[in-house]
Amino acid sequence: MARIFGIPQLSSSPPRARIGWETRYEGILSVASIDGVPVAGISGPWPDGHFALTWWSTRDSETAPTLEFYSTMQAARARVEQVTAHFARKAA
Repeated sequence: MARIFGIPQLSSSPPRARIGWETRYEGILSVASIDGVPVAGISGPWPDGHFALTWWSTRDSETAPTLEFYSTMQAARARVEQVTAHFARKAA
């Protein structure tokens, strides 16, 4: 209706990527999936107390996954949320 009067519609923020989390191996591994496709895994705590976040390439099977380390599982999950939100905005 707003377009009829020449008023631009208010744009809402783009939809965020839906991340599904699955915990495996009695909580030692947490896998992040987008639309059912695993994109990252968080494992730990390791002997040094850190959690390893491994990004899996879904486009190129020859590209090695990247690895990041965090002091808590929550911090690693927040990083996954941040990265996927960034790409969801770019795709919209």
